[in-house]
Amino acid sequence: MIPAFRSASNPTQWALEFIRLVMLLLCLVGWVMYPLELLLLGHWTESWQSKIPFLVAVPGFVFTLWVLFDRKTPWVRLAFLLTMWASVFTGVLGAYFHLLWNFEGEVAWEFEAAMEAMAGSRPVLAALAFTHMGVTGLLSIYRAR
Repeated sequence: MIPAFRSASNPTQWALEFIRLVMLLLCLVGWVMYPLELLLLGHWTESWQSKIPFLVAVPGFVFTLWVLFDRKTPWVRLAFLLTMWASVFTGVLGAYFHLLWNFEGEVAWEFEAAMEAMAGSRPVLAALAFTHMGVTGLLSIYRAR
């Protein structure tokens, strides 16, 4: 059994640990499925920028799996937090670059032009999947004091 469940002393703590487990498992699945989807869609292009999601996914998977069993070791916790923040940053930056690509050379930040660019050939919201995984990971390890 996952160590956090053993330390739960009442039903409320047990429920919170169960929610944390579900959130971490969702992250774990995301670290495998999102890069697989990118690979199937041919996101692995010649540019080094297209490889960033794959490079973030490897430590994301490793540290999420590790945190499932060990949230108390300080360096594991720190590595997990840094990886999740890197995922948040990767998603936001990816969405920005997808948006710039969709402007097709003529960047216009007016509402109508920006909305057209959002629906362009590069899915802007798809990049935010990494932001979603990072935020979910951060929330799953958060402890109110």
